[in-house]
Amino acid sequence: MIKNTFLKSWYRYTAYLRHSTPISQLLYKMSQYCDSLITRMKFLFKLSLLLLMPCFVKAQRQFTNLDSLRSALKNAPGDTAKMVVLFNLASYYGESNRDSCLFFADQGIDIAKKINQPLWVAHFLTEYQSFVAMKEGNLPLSFKLANEALDLVNDRNNEKDVYIPKDYEFTDPHKYRLSQVGYTIHQLGNIYLYGGNLKKAIEQYKEEIRIFETLGSKQAMALVQGTMNIGYVYGIDNKLDSALIYNNKALQYASLTGWKLYNGLILVHIADVFQKRKMTDSSRNYYWQSLRESREQKNKSTEVLGLMELATLYKSLHQADSLRYYATLAFKQSVIQNSANEISRSANLVADTWNIFGNSDSAYAYLNLSKRISDSLNANGIEKLTQFQNIYFEEQLKLEKAGQEAEAGANKIRTIALVVGLVLLSALAFIFYRNNRQKQKANVVLQQQKQTIENTLLELKSTQAQLIQSEKMASLGELTAGIAHEIQNPLNFVNNFSEVNNELIEELRIRNDELRIDDHEIKNLLSDIGQNLKKINQHGQRAADIVKGMLQHSRTSSGQKELTDINALCDEYLRLAYHGLRAKDKSFNAKFETSFDESISKVNIVPQEIGRVILNLINNAFYAVSDKKKTANENYEPTVIVSTKKENGTVLISVKDNGNGIPATIKDKIFQPFFTTKPTGQGTGLGLSLSYDIITKGHGGQLKVETKEGEFTEFVINLPV
Repeated sequence: MIKNTFLKSWYRYTAYLRHSTPISQLLYKMSQYCDSLITRMKFLFKLSLLLLMPCFVKAQRQFTNLDSLRSALKNAPGDTAKMVVLFNLASYYGESNRDSCLFFADQGIDIAKKINQPLWVAHFLTEYQSFVAMKEGNLPLSFKLANEALDLVNDRNNEKDVYIPKDYEFTDPHKYRLSQVGYTIHQLGNIYLYGGNLKKAIEQYKEEIRIFETLGSKQAMALVQGTMNIGYVYGIDNKLDSALIYNNKALQYASLTGWKLYNGLILVHIADVFQKRKMTDSSRNYYWQSLRESREQKNKSTEVLGLMELATLYKSLHQADSLRYYATLAFKQSVIQNSANEISRSANLVADTWNIFGNSDSAYAYLNLSKRISDSLNANGIEKLTQFQNIYFEEQLKLEKAGQEAEAGANKIRTIALVVGLVLLSALAFIFYRNNRQKQKANVVLQQQKQTIENTLLELKSTQAQLIQSEKMASLGELTAGIAHEIQNPLNFVNNFSEVNNELIEELRIRNDELRIDDHEIKNLLSDIGQNLKKINQHGQRAADIVKGMLQHSRTSSGQKELTDINALCDEYLRLAYHGLRAKDKSFNAKFETSFDESISKVNIVPQEIGRVILNLINNAFYAVSDKKKTANENYEPTVIVSTKKENGTVLISVKDNGNGIPATIKDKIFQPFFTTKPTGQGTGLGLSLSYDIITKGHGGQLKVETKEGEFTEFVINLPV
């Protein structure tokens, strides 16, 4: 009877997963897979027990505090009291249920705006909305919200009539506002840390600590978080002595005032330092301490992290039973937390466990889950990280613009002063004109000088604006090129070593065959390692293509324009593209046609750049017809048509295919950098973006697209003669 009850609970749980988030839907598919294996029924029963029981325990443990908070919200005497209770409710769910945290934070912001409490609006934005967005990997949104909060807390006018709770450390409105500045700067440090800018993150954390030390703060929360994160950054940067100093200092701050919510996380950081120093016993002890602290403080996120680190440690020590215990607990907790990163990593650890115990079906199920979530997170992470970098560039440009506006204001004042002086001189010259002819001549000279100065001033302003714009774009291009160059070196190492390792695996496989060691597990491991290395090389090459595209984007064109036969250029690159594809894929076959206007004379262009554009468009066309051929009927004949035409003083170059066309929903995005419709690994998303820049910016022309979904796509280049 007990077993049937748990099985019913399991099926109710899988029904919930079916209608939940995309990540939960992946979990549901995994449960379907396991359910189809009759021999795995015991495994399903045990897994359901592990997943469901902590939910009941957690709910029972937290009911008292949650019930009192809800009662306080219901009986709040006014909007101010309700706003404070909503803040506490959001804080209650901050590390356990992010959806509930945002639900109460949104209500709090509405009330704070209603009663004109901008500093509380900033507090909600920083502590909850920006924090949750960052935890979910949405750095652009998190950065935007944190900067909105920073604008509010930097405005001294918002100190007026601010509500300060009686138990808050700073009752003075000015000090209260500065404390909110410190919290906001801390969140910006977190965002820079997630974005990989370690130097900027440390600057923000140190500024936060300076603010609270200047205020004479005795509150542990601000100082603990700042010193803890600095220690973590130093650990990442392999500055292990500094990492230990700051993490131990964070523990001291927490001990002073009893604010120990993140003690478990600090202990994980210390354990990581000892792990890097190969001090396994010390590392393991600190991981155990972290688990105890996290459970005492009810910090589920840190508890999951500690469980995964312990599982990883036991994996390196080849202690299979301990690995299974901690990996399973980590997976269970990450599912409850509904955190994609933790689910992916813990599922991978559980898969390793089942591999060790020889249960390949369960291992495959978990490994498949981990890979699908990881692929989704990686794709989304690249997009979000790119958006974040773009927003960061925009912020820098805003700062530059503010400086330019200040300089323009000063120039305006100087100009007005100059004009006033010239007017005074003109008035004096007019007075002296009546008395002396010589003075009249001097007045004429002054008028001419005035005109010359005004013209010179206008020219200077125009030149200054052009120089500022040129320097801005050059700096942005140098920054992009610098980043791409820095990424290119480690990518080359990744690709080269993956190829070398492939060769070593092949030699090991041959040696294994020579020794006639008939061990199925060894062969499977060699095969898996070989496949992994191929994936590393494949994605490394893809990343290298992206870097190459970034370098092409940032590269200043140095090509010289020359008179070029457009028809010959198109014909050459059409055949080059076709034979290039045939060389890569012998099964590829397509019909191509040309229609050239012989009246077109030679056009003054940079042939290498225009050839690159034409080659890219033709390659895309061949790819489109080849892709459609896979699903079309036998009567379908893949065809690519390249044509030229002279019209109204311009030359038109058309590349048309009878492929699947471009959906209307994405037509406006195709010229954006990194946007591609090709499968992962087959395109960088930079080809059309680079082509658009070459045509519009380099040659003053136009690049347009006409398409009908399911029938055709036609790209038309319009070049001025």
